[in-house]
Amino acid sequence: MPHRFIAAVDLGASNVRVAIANNAGEIEARRTGPLRPGTPADVLDGVSRTIDDLARGVWVGAQAAAIGVVLPGAVDPERGTAASVANMPGWDNVHVADALGGPRGVPVAIENDANAAAVGEGWLGAAKGLCDYVFIALGTGIGAGVVLDGRLHRGSNFLAGEVAFFPMTREQLRAGDWEQCLEGQAGGRAAVRTAVEILGNGATAADLFDAARAGHGAASAWLAQTQEYLAMAVADIAALLDPQAVVFGGGVIAAQGEWFLAPIRDLALRCAPGRPKILMSALGADAQIAGAVRLALDKTEER
Repeated sequence: MPHRFIAAVDLGASNVRVAIANNAGEIEARRTGPLRPGTPADVLDGVSRTIDDLARGVWVGAQAAAIGVVLPGAVDPERGTAASVANMPGWDNVHVADALGGPRGVPVAIENDANAAAVGEGWLGAAKGLCDYVFIALGTGIGAGVVLDGRLHRGSNFLAGEVAFFPMTREQLRAGDWEQCLEGQAGGRAAVRTAVEILGNGATAADLFDAARAGHGAASAWLAQTQEYLAMAVADIAALLDPQAVVFGGGVIAAQGEWFLAPIRDLALRCAPGRPKILMSALGADAQIAGAVRLALDKTEER
């Protein structure tokens, strides 16, 4: 029916994004706001009202026929819950799917945010038409979604694709702590820490990238090391999974683009077997939204 739509919800540690899309993944309406203080039940109640408001704004009397929800952390799509939700205390094992879908009687798909972005890129983005690929999200943290034989691969503990945990040197392996893994060395929090060390209090990751572009010695050395770590991760992924492509997305890629990615590609392809394509996201910030819509549609078809 033309007046029924799919709702997509991106729940993050800082912001909540809600979108209404049609069956082709075209966004008809959207709203973004801060993650308001309160219990998960309070937040989900607000999300529910936003879904209804946006749907009715698109078509009088419209309702969401299905809902896709993405969160950070390990997500159990069958239970409709997430565990170890990054930077969101109190959200572990909350029945998100029941809270949003139960009152409406509609199916709800819940998924890890990087996994959803991988699905979105495969449906409408850079990985469209591919069966085997990995999506890597570079932002405050580092996450990844793995698609094999055309299906999202979640793993036995719903942790497949957690490349942030890759130890990158023998010293890091011996240390065994979070700060010594890939994310601790090449993630957004590490960039902010380095920015302050090199440029002074108040410096940001964007300032650090700008300094590297301008030829600042220490910033340039940090940039080269970060690109090397990420290239090592790509080569490891290529050796293990033999994907057709590795797609990079997230806030860092959106801000820095090919200038940042090109050296990663060149370094990785020197030693990566199979020489996968190393691509930029075609959907940008909407990759997760597109994935949420596609997963919700799949949930509807399962019914």
